[in-house]
Amino acid sequence: MTKQIVAATTIAALSGLAHADRMYAVDASSDSLYIFDSDTGETVEFIGPLNPDPDRYRTPVSMAVTDSFTIFVINNSPDGDEGLSRVDRLTGLATHIGGDVRNSIAIGPGGVLYGADAAGRLGTVSSSTGNVRLLGGERLPRLFGLDFNTRDGFFYGITSASPGSIPELLKINSRTGALVDTIPLSMGIAGSAPGSIAFQRDGDLVMTDNGRQLYEINIATGFTRVRASTSNIPQGLGLAPCPADIDASGDVDIFDFLEFQNLFDAGDPAADFDGDGVLTLFDFLAFQNEFDSGCE
Repeated sequence: MTKQIVAATTIAALSGLAHADRMYAVDASSDSLYIFDSDTGETVEFIGPLNPDPDRYRTPVSMAVTDSFTIFVINNSPDGDEGLSRVDRLTGLATHIGGDVRNSIAIGPGGVLYGADAAGRLGTVSSSTGNVRLLGGERLPRLFGLDFNTRDGFFYGITSASPGSIPELLKINSRTGALVDTIPLSMGIAGSAPGSIAFQRDGDLVMTDNGRQLYEINIATGFTRVRASTSNIPQGLGLAPCPADIDASGDVDIFDFLEFQNLFDAGDPAADFDGDGVLTLFDFLAFQNEFDSGCE
């Protein structure tokens, strides 16, 4: 019976694969952590403020999320919160670390935290002190977003821009910190500055701006298109957990169905997708809904 249900569910779900991801973001208007859909820009889950005091963490500008979903943010507020902080993904509360890292951070090769110092030079960042150990590359333009592309092994950063002007996408050597290429985007942005950039699990690069727009960028050509308008102002981005990616491969595919079936047949509580404490047909339906939604 179980295999028949899985087969029917698989056929139905594979016909509607989605490529949206759930992404963590910090809303620049409320300085709060939330999760949004990378296709529509809609909020999936509000988590909470970085600090209950509205005068704290007033300018969080960049985010980096590890494979285990540890969240780091860079804050430019002068009120004792400047530099690196670690954020609780369950509450949104930030714990200040400090250090000399500024502008933008990203998780790079080997799961190491990278970022730029005040002079715009790239290096590895200590997650315990926030200090940058330089790679040796030249000074880069001020980056309003940074992320590592696991497919080609380069960092990509986005530069500042005024309303209607065109930001540039920078391709950066991850070993030396040197600028490899400068790629102008094909269109200007709605807001006064980019908010952040992040690669989806499928390799698409998305960008936000403080004009409440969500974009998709072709990293080879710079071709840019608007995906959606957003109700928030996403300032930092990073991948959030994807419930349907049970095998943690980074893709939602048939192997996740097989893994779900194995968990269900074994009576594993991880297969309780509807959260009612028992394993039933409704867990298959709940899993199918998650699968159909991709990572949204």
